[in-house]
Amino acid sequence: MNALQGIEGQLEWQQLTSPALSAGEIRIQVAAAGLNRADLLQLAGNYPPPPGAPQTLGLECSGVVVEVGEGVNWNVGDRVCALLAGGGMASEVVVNAQHAIPVPEGLSMAEAAALPEVWATAWCNLFELAALRPGEKVLLHAGASGVGSAAIQLCKAFDNPCWVSVGSAERLDYCISLGAEGGVDRHQGLEGLRDFGPFDVILDPVGASYAELNLDVLRRDGRWVLIGLMSGREAQFDLAKVLSKRISLIGSTLRNRDTAFKARLMAELAARVWPLFTEGKLKPNLERKFAAKDAEAAFAALSSNKVNGKVVMILDDSLI
Repeated sequence: MNALQGIEGQLEWQQLTSPALSAGEIRIQVAAAGLNRADLLQLAGNYPPPPGAPQTLGLECSGVVVEVGEGVNWNVGDRVCALLAGGGMASEVVVNAQHAIPVPEGLSMAEAAALPEVWATAWCNLFELAALRPGEKVLLHAGASGVGSAAIQLCKAFDNPCWVSVGSAERLDYCISLGAEGGVDRHQGLEGLRDFGPFDVILDPVGASYAELNLDVLRRDGRWVLIGLMSGREAQFDLAKVLSKRISLIGSTLRNRDTAFKARLMAELAARVWPLFTEGKLKPNLERKFAAKDAEAAFAALSSNKVNGKVVMILDDSLI
């Protein structure tokens, strides 16, 4: 099979042996794969795959089931999208059958490839780990990102007003068009967020440089969910604020979660979120598509931090 590897910081397509299929697994002929910041980190050598996961890049894909293992409810020919620990940027991938869910009715394969990782991340962190309740207020940092775009729409769908921090006025307009109440351009300063708070939940992929402000704008019993370290891993802040406000700081990663956790999460998405795509209440926010031969351009687009929503790479035009 053809698979995209990150070797010493360079992208390289290689011919690899197809992975074996075990009980409880399906083999997917990949149509398209979504790009995520984790792929950039892995390419840079800063985020290796979990033990046992493929070295091939790609944490989500869409495609057609071409082989099924024992004890699987899928059929050959089913159109699916899947959450992966790695391996999505390849002509085929083997995945636990419970980590795949049907392509939502009415969506293309390219659009479906943009769904599993970011929607699973947004749902898991807001509604499961942070236990977001209807009416609670949310602050989303990096609101125009793939995860941010999904989180805004989920907040709107489940009656949670949300505000964002973003990198430009244009990106703020984009977030408002998705359902955000408002927000700030970080280049103009974050202090304006104080006018919109206090917030019950903050979803934060930035980390260090936003720590002190997060504590200031959270209300009592607020939850700060840290999902990335874009501004660094070391922060200094006043622990007395954590104590006096009874703030919960929740560190969260999805890639290294166990099989059962991911299976439960995907089942929850299939039951509660996927129907909203079919009803037109949610959209995949696919901004740019690239051919496999243009992998370097795809990664450059994502790393530019100028993409609103998702970037997808097309692996098999015949399936799109």
